[in-house]
Amino acid sequence: MKVLIYATTFGADLLSFTKYLTEETDSEVKVLLEDAEKFKQEGIFEFWDIDVELYDSNKMTLIRGIKGFDPDITIMDNNIPLRKLSPKALILWHGYGWKGPNDEEEFKWLHRNIRLTWGTMKEPNPDIKWASFGKVDFKHRTEVSGFHPENCINLGSASHDYLQKDVLKEELQPYYPFDVVNRKTVLIAPTWHYGEVFSHWGDEDKLFNRLLTDLNEKQVNVILRLHDSYRFEHHYLEFLQSLETKYDNIVLKFKDHHPDNFLDLQVADVLVTNFSSIANLFYATHRPTVHVYPVKSKDESFMWLNKTLFGIRKKKVDSIKFIWKYDPEENGGMLARNFDAMMDQIQKGLEEPDCCAEKAQQYLDKHMLSADGKNCERIWNTIKDLVEDEN
Repeated sequence: MKVLIYATTFGADLLSFTKYLTEETDSEVKVLLEDAEKFKQEGIFEFWDIDVELYDSNKMTLIRGIKGFDPDITIMDNNIPLRKLSPKALILWHGYGWKGPNDEEEFKWLHRNIRLTWGTMKEPNPDIKWASFGKVDFKHRTEVSGFHPENCINLGSASHDYLQKDVLKEELQPYYPFDVVNRKTVLIAPTWHYGEVFSHWGDEDKLFNRLLTDLNEKQVNVILRLHDSYRFEHHYLEFLQSLETKYDNIVLKFKDHHPDNFLDLQVADVLVTNFSSIANLFYATHRPTVHVYPVKSKDESFMWLNKTLFGIRKKKVDSIKFIWKYDPEENGGMLARNFDAMMDQIQKGLEEPDCCAEKAQQYLDKHMLSADGKNCERIWNTIKDLVEDEN
């Protein structure tokens, strides 16, 4: 089988499933992504010894794909090519989380682009399927996002199959500037939609420095991983960069500079996030997650950032309850509604590595097909059925 990976971001499930394809099947796999050379500099490329052909996406590949390569199926995340590049297609969405609404209005351009390529997914379509993560996601995609139930298939997260496999920290040490073997590591990975991370609790500068000073004194490493740098205002970028300069226990990563997060998820002892979908990947490790409630009050208005065709757009939202797909209390870890609670929870996570294991698994059981280690196999069987279906 010839498989084209059409990646907006070559990471998470797309990367993990590509690893499965190259190691467990005899498929011919090629990947279209932005800046292939940059990805080759990522630690995961060497660590996994990735043996797949990478091609830079450009205006021509958006239309014709890879010259001389006629794939049987195209696997995508959150972007659709301008032309149907193969007879069949599968969408592995780039993350699963709480934020929404992901309704038909928000997805109108996605629906339009799918309709112009593989045909509408609002009606039964034998040529393209949507991989939902579990029954909650399936219900949302079919009842809110507008995809016909026959086009959605519960397949879970490909990343979970590999995140559940223990990796010795000695093997990860070459990819970090600080000691990850003898010291604990906290991964701080906020979503970008709320802008600054702690400003709803007080002065961002003071709170970030208080947190980082405390962790530094405890000889705890910090990976500060954020979304693309262009999504943040210049003064905030300078502030974040100043933190990396000030503290020798910190490494700062932006997604457009360091696109892969797999090694960070493997090396982290505790995750801190304001409900980024990275949490749903980290749950598979059963390690502690601290969830930062992202606004002061659910009924207080706040600024919500979104990426549009015309750049980053700020929108005033009257109440946070209008952006949740499901309640934030439904999570696989701890929930902090103030800064002191967050500090206490981080300390608990560092001292009690199993404190969230049961709750994480309960979440995985409900939302993510239990992370049973068979997700890649499910995806593979689905694309085989798709390609073999000539109807």
